[in-house]
Amino acid sequence: MMPHDEHPEEEEDDSSIIEDIVDISEGALSKGAEIIGTAAGLAVGGPLGAVVGGVAGKKAVSKLMGDDGPFITEEGPSAVGAYPHLYKAGDLLFVSGMGPRTPDTNEIPGGPVRDGDGNPLDYDIQAQTHSVINNVRIILEAHGSSLDDVVDVLVFLVDMERDFPGYNEVYSHYFEEILPARTTVAVDALPTSIAIELKVIAKA
Repeated sequence: MMPHDEHPEEEEDDSSIIEDIVDISEGALSKGAEIIGTAAGLAVGGPLGAVVGGVAGKKAVSKLMGDDGPFITEEGPSAVGAYPHLYKAGDLLFVSGMGPRTPDTNEIPGGPVRDGDGNPLDYDIQAQTHSVINNVRIILEAHGSSLDDVVDVLVFLVDMERDFPGYNEVYSHYFEEILPARTTVAVDALPTSIAIELKVIAKA
């Protein structure tokens, strides 16, 4: 005769506990992302920005479940608006326009292009280029990708004549073997006092 299990309810209880833990973890993760997004949005766009940022933050956690959607990493530089570091759509990662400010200090390597009064300053385009590419690398690697997976790069320069040679030299150091498609355009200004911004598409 088979022994009788006198405690069948214990397995059900263990399973229920595990499900509760998973639910709590996912809820905490979503709440944490919402708080980060709200703080970033509030700093830039006031109360309305806080609302938008909070929603974006909650959606960003979907990446951890392997879904398409926005992705934000604490390792990346601070955003200047309500947008994620990148957005995953299918097999592609669309990195938001990325500048050279360092994630830890928010400083501009090589110096800003102008002072607080709008007066032009001498700056190092090569230092800014190294930093902006490093920011892209940090964000891609946080998502499990890398610079090797980049397929398209859109580059914005505020002074094409002055900065193209120096930027192009640094760019080649990172991408001469990868050879993603590239477009470089001149713009009058960028959102902050920086000389270069990259918009990147990579394979997920």
